[in-house]
Amino acid sequence: MQEKLTVIYIISDRRSGSTLLENMLSKSGEIVSVGELAMLKGHIHKQGPGEIWNWNCNCGKPVMQCGFWSRVLNGIYNDNFATKITWPYKSVKLLLSSFTSINIKSTLQKFIHTKKNKQTAQILNEVYKAVAGASGKNFIVDASKDPVQALAIAACPDVHVKFIWLTRDLRAISFSKLKRWKQNKRADKKPLETLVDSFRYKKICAAAANAAGAENLIKISYEALAVNPQQQLNAICSTFGLAAYKAPAYMELSDDHAIAGTPARFERKIIAADNSWQDFYKQHAILNALGKAFNAL
Repeated sequence: MQEKLTVIYIISDRRSGSTLLENMLSKSGEIVSVGELAMLKGHIHKQGPGEIWNWNCNCGKPVMQCGFWSRVLNGIYNDNFATKITWPYKSVKLLLSSFTSINIKSTLQKFIHTKKNKQTAQILNEVYKAVAGASGKNFIVDASKDPVQALAIAACPDVHVKFIWLTRDLRAISFSKLKRWKQNKRADKKPLETLVDSFRYKKICAAAANAAGAENLIKISYEALAVNPQQQLNAICSTFGLAAYKAPAYMELSDDHAIAGTPARFERKIIAADNSWQDFYKQHAILNALGKAFNAL
């Protein structure tokens, strides 16, 4: 094994295809996927996102009853256990900083160097090491998506961190969020508000990706991944030093102990681009134009 294990961290917004990418990467014989590690504590305590699948591991068992996670958490889990970096998502200062490179790095560093976040990063460092030990794999995929969490784990002393910045058309992201919220009856946001929020998050993801450094980053789009998965996987493998492997034709779980993700992961689905959002924007010309402008910024 390498001197340090490698975490491949996916930076993206929700509804961008991160679960699809994580699932495809998990088919490599060199990789173990943890899903969205930031959600691990919530799944243990059955709090936050995950109620639809009762916060279980993908294997169908509660996290603490799963053989894989019980081995990982042995000696690590305690009353101070935390896996999610906290930061002010609605911060106007952060948003304004994301439009320039002058203050953004220092702003992000202030967020990740709070006492609580430094403690969380230390715990994540131990969890990654335990995952490597339990799986026997030296590459770990973490699809937590959160851009500030990405930079926090980059400072973990016992891991190399490589980043995939996964992008998607903001109009598709916003439409998918609205559809999911309506299905779950969890939010009453409007299309314009959701589109603006998605643009805000895009700018913060871009700032975090730039702070991560080009030598540690590959940027791919959901659209390219869904249309030509083999080409995108080849690029990832080449960039991160993985052996090339055949891209799967389906998104499906197999001996999987990943945490969280889209509910659609439990269905065996052929990999194809979801363009259902396009009909909606054909009927909303102003939103469509605004979405195009946001994509370009």
